[in-house]
Amino acid sequence: MIKILEKPIIIVLIALALLSIYFGAYSPYMRSRKFIEGLRSKSTIKSLEEFKYNFDKSFKYYSPIGDEEMAKFLGSDIFQIVSRPDNPKEVSRYLIDYIEPYMIKNNIRHLMILGQMYFTMWQKYGEEGDFIKAEDYFKKAYVIGPKLPPVLYGLLNFYQARRDEQKVKEIAKLIFQYWPEDERVAKFLNH
Repeated sequence: MIKILEKPIIIVLIALALLSIYFGAYSPYMRSRKFIEGLRSKSTIKSLEEFKYNFDKSFKYYSPIGDEEMAKFLGSDIFQIVSRPDNPKEVSRYLIDYIEPYMIKNNIRHLMILGQMYFTMWQKYGEEGDFIKAEDYFKKAYVIGPKLPPVLYGLLNFYQARRDEQKVKEIAKLIFQYWPEDERVAKFLNH
C-alpha cells in the first residue's frame, strides 16, 4: 500500500522542485539578462518607441523577483536624463510616464525618485501639476520614513525652492530635533 502512494508523492515533489528552480532561478536570471541588454543598448536608442520596446522586454517578462531593482535602477537613470537642461520636455514626460507605473508606491527610494523627477520638471517648466505630484510623492515617503535624512532634507529643499517659509520652518524643526548640529537648518529656524 505504501509503495502505491510513493510514486505520486515523488512525482509531485519533482514537479515542485522543477517549478521552484524555474521561478526562483531561471525566470529571474532571464529577466535580469533582458534588463542588462536593455541597459547596454541605451546609448543606441534613437526613439521613445525604441526605448519602450527595449525595456518592455524585461518589465513584461514574468518573474516573481526583480521588479523593485529594475524600477529603481531605470528610474535613477531616467531621473538623470530628466535633470539634463537640454533634454526636451516631451522626452522627459514620456520617460516619467513610462517608469511611473513600475515604481512601487510604498518604497521610499521609489517615492523619492518620483518626487525628484516631478520636482525637477516643476523647476524646469513651472507647471503646478508637477509641483503637486512631487509634493505628494515626498509626503508619501515621509509617512513611511519620517526620520530618514533623504526624506527630510528632500522636503526641506523642495519647500525652500518653492519659497514656502512656513513649510521650510516646519521641516527644519523636525530635522533639528534629530540633528541639532546642522548649522544650515539652524539658520532656517533663526531666520
